[in-house]
Amino acid sequence: MSFMDQFLPDERSLLASLPCRVGLFVSESDRYGGEESQQAEMQALSNIIVAYSQEVFGAETAQYIISETVARKQEWTEWSNDLDMVEGECHRAVDILSNVVDVKEVNGFKRCLMEVGEAVALAFREYDETTSIVDKIKVYFAYMQSRTQAAKMGIIAKEWDQFINISLEERAALQKVAKALDKQYI
Repeated sequence: MSFMDQFLPDERSLLASLPCRVGLFVSESDRYGGEESQQAEMQALSNIIVAYSQEVFGAETAQYIISETVARKQEWTEWSNDLDMVEGECHRAVDILSNVVDVKEVNGFKRCLMEVGEAVALAFREYDETTSIVDKIKVYFAYMQSRTQAAKMGIIAKEWDQFINISLEERAALQKVAKALDKQYI
């Protein structure tokens, strides 16, 4: 019996789909960059999910789930529907896992979901020389705010080049996912 066999079919589907759905949720949150951005983000999503399935990174539960995500790749297109439900699905997945594995493993799965979402966001730089001055100012203030928040929390803030790879809309999507997972995203 595999790890995933202990879940009901709908729980198993939810857990397996969530890494993909979180990445899609972040990708679909903005429309900057057009088709080029979409392709880069989808390639990043596929790459990180496959990489996670092949690596041992300390969260065995996440690895089992990601392996199932890869095994069900033919369903990824279907999983792109109803992305507005991702936040609630994150809550439900945490509840499901909390009944089966310890807190460390649940936290590993949460971290995995956040890393998938962030990898998708980082795949394409949405801001360039054509970005309006108003949007550039908004991004700069968001960056300064994130540095202040990181300092208060005693964590390392993202560097400017990394920060501007994530649009304000993607950042908001990542913050929604983090909140649904009872985490913080800066």
